[in-house]
Amino acid sequence: MRILRTTVTQLVMHQPPEHPTPAPRNGRAYEVLKVRQIPLAYYRFLYAAVGRGHHWTSRNLGDEALAREIHAPNVRMRILYCDGAPAGWFELDAGRAPRETRLVHFGIMPEFRGQGLARHLLGQAIVAGFEEMPSALTVETNTLDHPAALPLYRKLGFRPVSTREVTTAAHDDD
Repeated sequence: MRILRTTVTQLVMHQPPEHPTPAPRNGRAYEVLKVRQIPLAYYRFLYAAVGRGHHWTSRNLGDEALAREIHAPNVRMRILYCDGAPAGWFELDAGRAPRETRLVHFGIMPEFRGQGLARHLLGQAIVAGFEEMPSALTVETNTLDHPAALPLYRKLGFRPVSTREVTTAAHDDD
C-alpha cells in the first residue's frame, strides 16, 4: 500500500452570501434533491465516483459503520441531478460540534466537471449548511482534492483558518 502526504486546509464561513449561485443556463435541467436514508450501495457509488481519484477513504466502511455515519439524524445529503443523471452531491453534518455545521463531502461527478456545476452546487451546500442557523459552516480540503476546490471555497466566502500535514492510503490501482 502506498502512503501519500497531503496538506489539509480547514476553512470556515460565519454567514451565507446574500444570493445563492444560480445553475448554469445551458438548456439542461438541474435539480438538487434532499436524500433521506440513502441506500448504502448508492452512497458508495457516489462516494467512489467523486472521491476515488482524490484518494477519499473515510467512508470505506462496513455496512453497519457506514449506516451509523450517514444515517445519523444530524447528517443531511443532497444530490444534484442533470437531465435526470446524478451530477454531484454533498453531505452535511450538523451534530459533531456545537453550533457548527460541517460540509463533510462535496463533489461533482467526473463527467460533469468543467460545466460550472461546482459553483452552483457549493452555493446550494452553503444555503443548506445554514438552514439550522449555526454560528459557522466548516469544510476541509486537501492537496489531493481537485485543484479548483480550494480556490472555489475561497471564492464563495470560506476563509482558511488552519492547515496540517497528514498521510493517507493511496488507491493502489490509480
